Amino acid sequence: MTMRMMRGGDFLRRARVQQMHALPQWGWGWVCGWGKKRRLSRLVVVTACALVSACASFDPHNIISRHVPSGVSEPGASTNPAIRLAAIDAVWTTISERYYRADLNGVDWRAARSKWQSQALAAATDEQFWERLDQMAGELADSHTRVESPTMVARRKQQQSFSLGLNLRNIDDKLTVLSAHPEADAFWAGIRSGMLVTQIADRDAQTQWREWSQSARKTSSPQAALRAPLRKLNEAAALAASSATNAGYTLQIERVDGTRFTASLKPRTVSTRPSVTHRVLPSGVGYVRLTAFQESLHGALLQAIISLKDTPALILDLRGNGGGSAAMSESLIGSFFNAKTLIGRTETRTGQPISIAFGAIKLIALERSVPGRADAYAGNVAILIDSDSASASEATAGGLQSTGRGIVVGETSCGCLLAYLGYATLPGGGELAYSEVGFTTIKGERIEGRGVIPDVVVERTSADIRANRDRALEMAQAALLK
Repeated sequence: MTMRMMRGGDFLRRARVQQMHALPQWGWGWVCGWGKKRRLSRLVVVTACALVSACASFDPHNIISRHVPSGVSEPGASTNPAIRLAAIDAVWTTISERYYRADLNGVDWRAARSKWQSQALAAATDEQFWERLDQMAGELADSHTRVESPTMVARRKQQQSFSLGLNLRNIDDKLTVLSAHPEADAFWAGIRSGMLVTQIADRDAQTQWREWSQSARKTSSPQAALRAPLRKLNEAAALAASSATNAGYTLQIERVDGTRFTASLKPRTVSTRPSVTHRVLPSGVGYVRLTAFQESLHGALLQAIISLKDTPALILDLRGNGGGSAAMSESLIGSFFNAKTLIGRTETRTGQPISIAFGAIKLIALERSVPGRADAYAGNVAILIDSDSASASEATAGGLQSTGRGIVVGETSCGCLLAYLGYATLPGGGELAYSEVGFTTIKGERIEGRGVIPDVVVERTSADIRANRDRALEMAQAALLK
């Protein structure tokens, strides 16, 4: 989360300096806010930063400078060996001094640098350098701690993804299409959910997928690792498209009826802009779908819950939601309680709350609680999750489950629940996210590395995907109305 509450990815996606609200991210997003009474104007923040820049005790976590907007360097700035070494130094030192666990998850951090520094310095291209530096960060097996190249930084800030637009999963030893983005070549080539990928660039799809899985950087959990070969596929397609021939990337596809066709695809820049939707299902159950915890959707999300207050039960669909604002997650959890409720605890390197202004302003307390609302939703609640539900999604599902306020239906989640307080700019224009806050539920359980375990397990099957059947939604309704 961006305290993204990451994959991932990664747990607000951008700091809002003007209000200094929701500063931390859960990797794939931002985690907590300053509170309504502590919002500062941009002028005050920048002035304070200038006045106390030499005083580390004012801002011991270096939060303010990370939320002052800076330009994005163009790709190619890190080809200079001196700049590369400076970027390696910055990543290694920052993680060594500021990672939320002083033991760095038991990793020999000096050995990690020794392993990756020579490879990064020898990288033939700018993007290859940043990838290898990310591999060094990946030694922590933490999906939130990651290095992004200048190109990736620019796309993240523009809420764009450069990919083939396919979501693939190995199901029953068959590489199955879960979805095809409607803006991508794949969709217009006729690729649909339930079809199979049998060959990737003239190689057996299973063999190639397995090799990509084995060569990927370390992640928080086996669930998080499922997306690694998909990233490799998009990188390979981008490389082919950037070649002198501007070639498309070839996939052989098997339709549901067994017939096959070949598609030559090029990666496209597609929108990743999140959304919130709601409705009353034919069963009478309320339904809210949120694709990311982005602060711009905060008001619409809470209004959706309020609009469904008269339904007997409600389903909160967080499948595929990679996280975002932790403040938004906690506000959502609070909409299901009518009184202040403890929902979990945080872990910091020092064992102290995270604060600035000599401790006067506490950004993250050691106990996580929600104030509750007089108009809180009173019906039964089910939360839908899958292996792509990460960070703030996991904090929400875990918070409602551990307090007994909701049941969780679907697959085990990503297991990617840590938080960072903003990206650190690196020499050469890349950026570093590093985990600064850990979380446990009120039962003392860590979701990072494990995931939220559903109360009702519903695994995806080829048959359901081909039939376009949403069995998890069916099971959630059945459980709520029983």
